[in-house]
Amino acid sequence: MENDFIIEKPFNNYLQTWVDYYFFIEIPVNKLKLNEEFIFPFPRITFGYFFEHPFLVTNHSTNENYSAEMIISRISTNQISIKPLTDKVKIIGAHIKPYALALLTNDNISEKPWIIKTEDLFKKEAKRFKKKIDSCSNPKEMFTEVENVFLSSVLTKDLSIVISAIDLIEEEKGNISISKLSENTGVSTRTLRNHFYKSVGCSPKEYIMLVKLRQSIYQMKYSPDSLTSVSYSQNFADQAHFTNTVKNIIGTHPKEIRKNLPNFRFLQF
Repeated sequence: MENDFIIEKPFNNYLQTWVDYYFFIEIPVNKLKLNEEFIFPFPRITFGYFFEHPFLVTNHSTNENYSAEMIISRISTNQISIKPLTDKVKIIGAHIKPYALALLTNDNISEKPWIIKTEDLFKKEAKRFKKKIDSCSNPKEMFTEVENVFLSSVLTKDLSIVISAIDLIEEEKGNISISKLSENTGVSTRTLRNHFYKSVGCSPKEYIMLVKLRQSIYQMKYSPDSLTSVSYSQNFADQAHFTNTVKNIIGTHPKEIRKNLPNFRFLQF
């Protein structure tokens, strides 16, 4: 399934600092291994436009459903699954840095819903984007339109505290204390937490856990390491702690995740 994705890095130098990559997929639903799929909590934000093939997005933590046509997610540890509502999957999207929502709105990110209507962020640009992208003849033209809507909507802000903290968390692969983060960014732990909630939508502790989960799933996918080895390499106290954390956040035992990893179409690696 991974080969069905077309991926492109941003063309604009500035966007390269906060957009990881653009992606496109178009495939019949009957070629999918899994119909409904749980999304792994991920330390990135996802923008997606589903054309005329919306997905049913279910938040199992809050018992909410949403028919997704053009959305942007925010950082979350909720249990979320997705299911196509038509006979085809067609998506153009982007994975962007965790603070990128704060560059697109002045709202407190922690007060935004778990799924955000893109029209609420991009306003008139959202209508222009739909019209433009529906007339594109290839993914590269579509990626250019995604880039244009980001560039036309970005705000000028100083997010240096959050950016420095996130860079440090990822450099240390999540093996850093909140007090050390506070010391390195030059603010109190309370101030740091407030910055995270406002600009990322979660606490530094939650973000560290998302980084560790992403690394754990990557390790399960690409290495033969035992779950015990995975647990200790990500600094969980033991395998039981790792298993309980995964089940609480993802809703599935790590063994089941590892067994189904080749079938997942939305692995964000």
